[in-house]
Amino acid sequence: MTHPPFAVLKLPLLLLLAALLLAAGGLLWGQREAKEAATALQRQQTALNQARQQLDRSSQQQQLIATHLGDYQALVSRGFIGPEDRLAWIEAVQLANRDARLYGLNYRLMPRTASPSALAQDLPLGQTRMTLTFPLLVETDLTRFLGALKARAPGVLRIQGCRLSRPDHAPFEASSQPHLQAECDLLWFTVATESRALK
Repeated sequence: MTHPPFAVLKLPLLLLLAALLLAAGGLLWGQREAKEAATALQRQQTALNQARQQLDRSSQQQQLIATHLGDYQALVSRGFIGPEDRLAWIEAVQLANRDARLYGLNYRLMPRTASPSALAQDLPLGQTRMTLTFPLLVETDLTRFLGALKARAPGVLRIQGCRLSRPDHAPFEASSQPHLQAECDLLWFTVATESRALK
């Protein structure tokens, strides 16, 4: 029996072994590259889905803004959204006093505070208390004044209550001079814009 000539086959066997090693290495490299490509594709698809969702949200927000822009601008022009317009409030109570043909008034404005969370419902809603003191001839003058104030009031106003008193303690008599005094507590509400939101 003759033995194969190993010396002659040595080089082809080494080449075959090298080719097999290269093929196995190439196969492993290809699988790793395919896996990385699949991972990259998955990341790109996730990014694409997030971009589509963001675009959908932006479109919905744009539609929401377009739908309510007129209402928002009306609230801004009315003085409900934005900084407090204390001067307009003072003018409103003075003009209401004049419209009701009363005898002048004194006012006191407090600093703005955050509204109770149950009332604000996650809005930066603030409230400013105003106390009014003014003389009255008869009780119905108060109703006339409050009606005139509601007609003139810029923004959102809530009348918390009014108290009537007779400061001179004189007995009632028919007179053209006021003997009653009213003291009313009002709350003016405003929604702060983001740059001036209440803390």
